[in-house]
Amino acid sequence: MSTTPLRLGFIGLGFISTHAHLPALMPLAEAGEVEFTAFCDPSEAALQEQAAAFKPKATYTSHYAMFEQESLDALYLCIPPTLHTDEILLAAEKGIAVFVEKPQTLSMAQAAQFNRAIAKAGVVSQVGFMSRYYPSSEAVRHLLKERTPRHALVQLLYSGQPVRYWTSRYELCGGSFVENSIHKVDLLRFFLGDIEAVSAFYVARKPGEGPEPMNMPHVYNVNYRFASGLTANVTTSRVLTHVKASRSEVLLVSDDSLVEWGESQVVENGAVVWEEAQSSNPFALQAQSFLEAVRTHDPTLPRSPYPEALNSLAAVLGANASAEQGGKIIELAEFVGE
Repeated sequence: MSTTPLRLGFIGLGFISTHAHLPALMPLAEAGEVEFTAFCDPSEAALQEQAAAFKPKATYTSHYAMFEQESLDALYLCIPPTLHTDEILLAAEKGIAVFVEKPQTLSMAQAAQFNRAIAKAGVVSQVGFMSRYYPSSEAVRHLLKERTPRHALVQLLYSGQPVRYWTSRYELCGGSFVENSIHKVDLLRFFLGDIEAVSAFYVARKPGEGPEPMNMPHVYNVNYRFASGLTANVTTSRVLTHVKASRSEVLLVSDDSLVEWGESQVVENGAVVWEEAQSSNPFALQAQSFLEAVRTHDPTLPRSPYPEALNSLAAVLGANASAEQGGKIIELAEFVGE
């Protein structure tokens, strides 16, 4: 273990930083393994509140000033996808490892630009697909090695009112399928490999339907073809607004095998075949993997480095493109290359 703490910078002090990443990192900071060197956010109020909670050495409202004045080993970039500008480019140029929350951006061209910068600099990178770090996800991967998978089914039926403005607006988050369902799409890739094509149909939300400020589709029905030839269907809906009813299912169908993935257990053909004795924090496991990669300068350690995670981003942005074109099949190799 390194005796010198890794110097961390944070850009964006919204919900995911303050409720997931920083709490997961706090024990490492208390143990002297990492240092909260700098926090950056345009909101002075957010800076003051989180500085009181997590005690960074410095705070900034400008990432340019932060990069100019601080020496960092790693950067956590946790901002809405439409707000990305040159943060990754500057970090890579300075040799700083980058952790990027999903969705990485709403533009494949911008994602490709960031990817080139990361590759050129050779820095460690990670995209925040924490579902890969549930021990149950590893258990499913091992199980599928002894099965013959044929297809997968995902149902995500959300309930409740909108929580944050940007996650309620299609133009700001890309819709629920991009902003949230991307986790399960990426999890399918963790189990089944890369996706090569997508076709999607959405049910549009008319003005005045549902709670304000939401303007996103009611329903997303998405079909995938994997490079292996397998297929999957992912359905997401946002119509259970005023009831406490929801569903989140990930099903993997193989010859004589129906596997149900859950955060703490795996069920096959109705029987529990794997169960976690003590609950794990996937954000903490994800952080440990990323930081070990930073310490050892090994970009292969993270389970979703930026280059590898491009396929997950293309799979959800490609779904939007398909739905906008009446369900047209989108070949992701061509879509990424646009």
